[in-house]
Amino acid sequence: MGIVHIPRTAAAVFKGLAKRQLSPLSDHEKSLVGIGSNHPPHVYSSRAGLFDVDLMFHMNNASYLTHAELARWEWTAFGGTLAANLRTQSYFIVTASMIRFRREIGPWKKFDIETRLVSIDTRNLWVYQTFHHSDGNERGKVLAQVFTQGVITNKGKVIDPRSWVEEHVPAAEEALDDLNATPDEVESSLFDEKSTRFADLEQVLRRSAALHDDKVTK
Repeated sequence: MGIVHIPRTAAAVFKGLAKRQLSPLSDHEKSLVGIGSNHPPHVYSSRAGLFDVDLMFHMNNASYLTHAELARWEWTAFGGTLAANLRTQSYFIVTASMIRFRREIGPWKKFDIETRLVSIDTRNLWVYQTFHHSDGNERGKVLAQVFTQGVITNKGKVIDPRSWVEEHVPAAEEALDDLNATPDEVESSLFDEKSTRFADLEQVLRRSAALHDDKVTK
């Protein structure tokens, strides 16, 4: 797994850094890409390649999560948060993830992933990603949706992500304000509902796991 995944991760980071160097945006503007709905999402582009397609001749379900992760790596490299993560030895750790499949992606088909940080509190961050067929500058219909919850850790301990953003993101105040307001009230309500229902589901899964663990000794 690592033989394939590590080079792909490194390539995603390199691509994000290259995009950062070539982008005409200021560092302030780059750090806001993919933050809330008032700024453009980060867009990652790829194809369903040799390591993605299964015997059904479409992209395997697991590959969606792989590409979603690669898109997050590219996004953090582009926005500058990856450099801050490495400098402070603080890391984004996924604690839960949900995916919904809507339309298949065929072999060698090009697709884009739009990535946004949609919510944050004193412990968690929530990232929403959508897959689309790529057709020039026009995004096609949603192919899949990924909703990811994560935390930021420093030296193995979970830290307040809002405090970390305030200290290490150039446009921190604007970024945090944008996570609390969107230009579309309906979209804002849907983001809030996603976060709430995701948290409820996580609590149910936690209780289910605890119920099982209470019955075993290992």
